[in-house]
Amino acid sequence: MGQDVWRVGDTMEDGGPDELMIGELQAKEHLHFRRWMHKRGIGLIGCEIRNCPGKGRGIFASKSITKGQTVVSVPDDAVLMPQTSSIAEALEKEKLCNSSRNAQKEVMGLVLAVMAERCYDKSRWSSYWDLLPDIDDRQDMPVFWDQQDLQPLRNTPMAEKLGGKWPMTGCHVEHPTQVEELFDTVVKPFCSKGHVPEWQDKTKQQQWWLYLWATAVVSAYSFTLGEDKFQAMVPLWDMLNHVTGQCNVRLHHSSKHEALQMITTKPIKQGDEIINNYGPCSDSELLRRFGFIEQQPNPHNGCEIPCAMLVARCQEHMHPSGAKQSSSDAAHISSNKVFLQKKVQFIQKHGLVPSDGWFKADVLGQPQDEMIEVVRLLLLTAAEFTAFEKQVDRWQCPLARPLTQMTSICHQVPHIIRAIATERLAALAEPCTANDQAGNEHMHGFRRMAAQQVLLIERRALMGLQLWLDKHDSTSLINCSKKVWMHLR
Repeated sequence: MGQDVWRVGDTMEDGGPDELMIGELQAKEHLHFRRWMHKRGIGLIGCEIRNCPGKGRGIFASKSITKGQTVVSVPDDAVLMPQTSSIAEALEKEKLCNSSRNAQKEVMGLVLAVMAERCYDKSRWSSYWDLLPDIDDRQDMPVFWDQQDLQPLRNTPMAEKLGGKWPMTGCHVEHPTQVEELFDTVVKPFCSKGHVPEWQDKTKQQQWWLYLWATAVVSAYSFTLGEDKFQAMVPLWDMLNHVTGQCNVRLHHSSKHEALQMITTKPIKQGDEIINNYGPCSDSELLRRFGFIEQQPNPHNGCEIPCAMLVARCQEHMHPSGAKQSSSDAAHISSNKVFLQKKVQFIQKHGLVPSDGWFKADVLGQPQDEMIEVVRLLLLTAAEFTAFEKQVDRWQCPLARPLTQMTSICHQVPHIIRAIATERLAALAEPCTANDQAGNEHMHGFRRMAAQQVLLIERRALMGLQLWLDKHDSTSLINCSKKVWMHLR
């Protein structure tokens, strides 16, 4: 088959070790991991793990599999979470566990747990770490790229999210983000207290690379579990690859078996890959979080505009800087800033802001309806907003007729969005020419290719957004705004 293969038997119930068919894979870490799987009761049923050139590892059907069959089973006690790690007490004390109800803090708790378990000789997950890619194998993830590699991606959403630019209160950008800042403000203070074995004996570079490795591992391989959104590393689950539109399994927790299971959602032929779904991710997000881009056109591609930028530009529009101000003007502006925050709270309360704080426009430039409505609301005067707020309350009454009073939209709405699109487009790098390619020979081939693809998609979608705005009048825009409130009956 041209692929290295190793297989665990169809069941894990026999007393002795399952027969392992490794082909060319005879490395000690794979044998250790197989034995560790058996010891921890992890089941790989009717499937085999293959090393695929250019793709890493994947899980494939070793026989025909029917719909509804469990193909991967991982007992609860084999799952690593901050609260199940060897430093759980310390993480809880520093509010870095799920009890904090802060997504970023719990992600950092899992990063620290992975760091500690990696350095702990007697860790329950030692054999698991041996099988995960090391730093050299994760170099495709932008978190490992230097400034020269990232230069073509400057001012793209991918680069801005990595650096933590445009944060929005109440929103959570999936890891990795604010990488350097979190190392200084969370990791170093926590590790200096002796919670990570041998931390003080490591050089600064070794500390940094351990943190980057753990950050990459958590970003690319962790899962968010259950309604309580527990951050977790689930061995074997993380070997399932993603291909947009081709997912053939679902995640399930069996209370009866106290295990996390992957269950097929359709019949799978022998030799076909078991495919997971990482979510509706653009190539930009797939590259930032997982270190790859789609080989086929990705329907989730487009451009992104941060809500925090919309808020800032609307504020600047209503109160231009540089104008002379009297004391009464200053008081008025201060009052309006407070009212602006009230508007932001309103749009967040009603779910108009994406969970990560970034609005999307598709590859043709069509924006989310919510982005248009948010800008409309931000530009309302105090009297207009107060009246609209009361109107929303009335719409929520069962006998009210919704949307009857939303009949106009400020002509400045498309102006603001177009100005932001123009600003973001101008800040992007120019696409590489053949001569530029020759001058960038220092860049790894994949990095150069991926950076150019992400850049081109962002540029085209921003230009598409400008064209979309040119083609749509105020009536079209008000219809977009009305759609946002159709759920109110």
